[in-house]
Amino acid sequence: MDIFKAETAIPLQMQIADHLAQRIISGELPDRSRLPSTVELAKIYNVTPVTVHKSLQRLVKRQLIERRSREGTFVCSRERTNVVALVFGKSPFSHPGNFYTSLISLFQREAYARELNFKVYFDFETSSKTRFDLEQDIRSGELKGLIVTNRGPYVREFIEAHPDILKCYPATLDFKDEVKRSVSYLIERGYRHIGVLSMHPEVLENEYFIRCHEAECRGIEEAVGDSGIRVEIRRCDHTEVAGYRKMKEWLCDPRERPRAFFINHDIMVHGALLAIVEAGLKIPEDVALLVHMNGENEFPSPVALTKYKVNVRQMVDNCLDSLDEAIEHEDRGTIPLPVVPGVIEPGNSCGENNPQL
Repeated sequence: MDIFKAETAIPLQMQIADHLAQRIISGELPDRSRLPSTVELAKIYNVTPVTVHKSLQRLVKRQLIERRSREGTFVCSRERTNVVALVFGKSPFSHPGNFYTSLISLFQREAYARELNFKVYFDFETSSKTRFDLEQDIRSGELKGLIVTNRGPYVREFIEAHPDILKCYPATLDFKDEVKRSVSYLIERGYRHIGVLSMHPEVLENEYFIRCHEAECRGIEEAVGDSGIRVEIRRCDHTEVAGYRKMKEWLCDPRERPRAFFINHDIMVHGALLAIVEAGLKIPEDVALLVHMNGENEFPSPVALTKYKVNVRQMVDNCLDSLDEAIEHEDRGTIPLPVVPGVIEPGNSCGENNPQL
């Protein structure tokens, strides 16, 4: 047994729990082995039995041990090996679309086949307990790596504070390619005045948003070239309300409104559709519509929507393939993942079935 050294800044019950967790995860305390009694552990760690009891309760919650009446306390780490954290900035179940819930289902399905165990951390942005739990699990050495998605300020701050932890970001999009493909598709359909509603907020509050928006602008430049075609880009928060308001604002002047739109976020699509209907415009006769729509979101539309889609399953496969390899090689830091290119799935909202448009 390695020597336990107490630190003054951290409660003793947490330190003892972490020390025992490390011994369990490393295999020093084998699966199904019986731990010393509470009194014996108190003597080993030179603390009171009450402190040991609190430490063991932490390990019970983490499913590293089980306490059997009249039998004692036993290691149950068998199902806690190969643990990967799935970290969500916000709860996927509060998200208006189904992209993140689809992501969870696919990760769960693939995890069984790969003999990985997922531990999910929801509401990282709003729950201090979630942040505390993840910190403790990293300290204990329980986690092999992190899969991080739906990032926000707290997630970014946490990641920056743990640069060496193995991590990857599955929902990585090529914004330049996405906008370039979509604008090019509309140009090929004959449209000469195009509006792009960006998924990035009006206030670009961090470097990540700035880089992504710059990529969108480069995509437009490469699609247009020297053709003289007019393409406008506007940004708004990716909510239904923001999509409605921005589209309503765009449609108010018939002389200046674009003839075709690319809505670059599935949640904004619903609001944009409502604004188009409210304005009394027909799709695609009055305005053409190409929409980014991952997952299987479906919104009421008078015609089948033409969609830019990214294969979510390919995202998951790329993430787990890269993670498996990185764990095997004991890599650290951020794993670069291959970007999954999107494809355009024609409907009739860009006039595909009407040769006169």
